[in-house]
Amino acid sequence: MENSFIYLIEYSIKSHWDLVALCDYKGVTYTYRDVARKIEKLHLFFNACGIQKGEKIALCSRNSANWGIAFLATLTYGAVAIPILHEFKADNIHHIINHSEARLLFVGDSNWEQLDHQHMPHLDGVIRMEDYVVKEISKPVIRDARKQVNRLFGEKFPDRFTVDDVSYRKDQPEEIAMINYTSGTTSASKG
Repeated sequence: MENSFIYLIEYSIKSHWDLVALCDYKGVTYTYRDVARKIEKLHLFFNACGIQKGEKIALCSRNSANWGIAFLATLTYGAVAIPILHEFKADNIHHIINHSEARLLFVGDSNWEQLDHQHMPHLDGVIRMEDYVVKEISKPVIRDARKQVNRLFGEKFPDRFTVDDVSYRKDQPEEIAMINYTSGTTSASKG
């Protein structure tokens, strides 16, 4: 087996296609097939937004299946994931997003209530974690990209999406996959 994190994700999805991959307590359940479809749609969304490999995507919400899918989609696309603890206060979240230079933010409803988009001027868009609906935009291309995802998916896979369609990029050991920020108990959070 290849010694690559991205390869292991791809291998797991292909090997367990019809098995349960992620679920929320008393909520939605996704098979590996479902996860692969959602990852592919997020890849199409990122591409349509103009997200380049190595750019930052922040994730801030409670643990959920959608959080896991957004995280895996970010990594397999080649963007850098910026996971932010949902318990952080708004000023810490604003600081991390600005410091990391994140272009997109996936955020849970409970976190979004305390945030102010104006304090995160470099974000291109804010996506609701619960259903991947665009909440706020700085660039209209973000809303347009979200509206195009199902059409783009249908054009790319006109017959159907199968296990053979799962093929992720090959990562290099020196690539940055994620920047983890401290809680900043003595000062601002540091990545």
